[in-house]
This record gives sequence, structure tokens and C-alpha cells, in this order.
Amino acid sequence: MHNSLLTELNDHLSVCEEAYKLVQEENTILHTPTPRDAYAHAGRRKELLERVTGSMVRVKAHKALWEKLTPNERAKSMDISNLIKQNMDLIMKTVMLDRENEKLMLQHGMAPPDRLPSSRQNNPSAVGGLYQRHSV
Repeated sequence: MHNSLLTELNDHLSVCEEAYKLVQEENTILHTPTPRDAYAHAGRRKELLERVTGSMVRVKAHKALWEKLTPNERAKSMDISNLIKQNMDLIMKTVMLDRENEKLMLQHGMAPPDRLPSSRQNNPSAVGGLYQRHSV
């Protein structure tokens, strides 16, 4: 179990590193005079998302076995604990940078229409009208 979990965690870290590099590239492009070039990475983003998802499934398969170990047994496997922390840290960095990219895309008017918030969210009279229509 130990070796297979190490392998899966290393593979997952590798895929997460690729995802982070892609998000960094997108961020760099979004800070240029031609931010629309960030759309050129859509295919790579989709492929990486599929790989990250598959990798997560494989890691989760080991999670139940890892959680069954006693704290003393887990303490003996510091390499696994360190890899778990590395993965979590990198995922958090990627999410934070991706959120910044989304904000930049909104600023440049590049957000797809289905990702924009409803105008009703910022219109109190629309909310009031909804309550009036649905009140008994």
C-alpha cells in the first residue's frame, strides 16, 4: 500500500504542477495587451482537468486505507504525509491564481455569458417582484 500510494501521490503532484504552470501562463497572458490569447489554452485546460480528475480518483482509492492506519503507523510514513501536504499546497495556489485569472477575464469582458451572475442578484426590485408574484 505504501509504495502504490507514494506513486499515486507523485503522479497527482506532477499533474497538479502542470495545471499550475498552465494557470500561470494564462495569468501572464491576461496581463498583456492581448488578453484574449488566454483562450488558446482551453484545449489544454480541458485535457488537464480530465487528468487531474482521474488522478484524484486513484488517490481517493488509497485514502480509506491510509485513514485506517493508526497515528503511529502514519507517523512512520512522513514521506506520504509530506506529499499530501505538497499536493494540498499546490492545489490551493492553483485555485487562488485561477480565481485571479477569472477576475481579470471579467475585467476584460472575456467571461462566457453562462458564467456571469444574473442581473437580478444586484437588483432589489427584481427580488421584491419575485416575492410578490409567489406570495399567497
